[in-house]
Amino acid sequence: MNCWTFFKRVRKLMPKQLNIFDVEPAICEFDVMKANVKKGTGRVTFADVRVQVPRNAKGTDELPRTTKQDDRYDIFEQYVMAIWRFQRAVDKLFNWETAEELCKAARDKKETIPVRIYLGSGFKPDVVEYMR
Repeated sequence: MNCWTFFKRVRKLMPKQLNIFDVEPAICEFDVMKANVKKGTGRVTFADVRVQVPRNAKGTDELPRTTKQDDRYDIFEQYVMAIWRFQRAVDKLFNWETAEELCKAARDKKETIPVRIYLGSGFKPDVVEYMR
């Protein structure tokens, strides 16, 4: 084994080190007091935040076919609804299937995605940033 091969193997075993420019975002549960709450039409109050979709959120095509309720789909559906609400405020032609695709892509790539949370819904996602 040459020196370069040895270096590659050792590097795989080492934990990833973060520098001051490469810091992972702090993820915390949604807090109404930190959110910039806005009032919509009627009595609806909401907040726009950037979230990270958890890995256990799964769509119907990713779960085994069964008649039992699955919490993984419920979580997925809540995130898709929040994505749909945010994007729908910008583009009235935005559809549900596109929201599902965005949710899956953000989950798989571990990226943050903007969502709209209705305060009365009881949904408390993993928040990375509170938007203005």
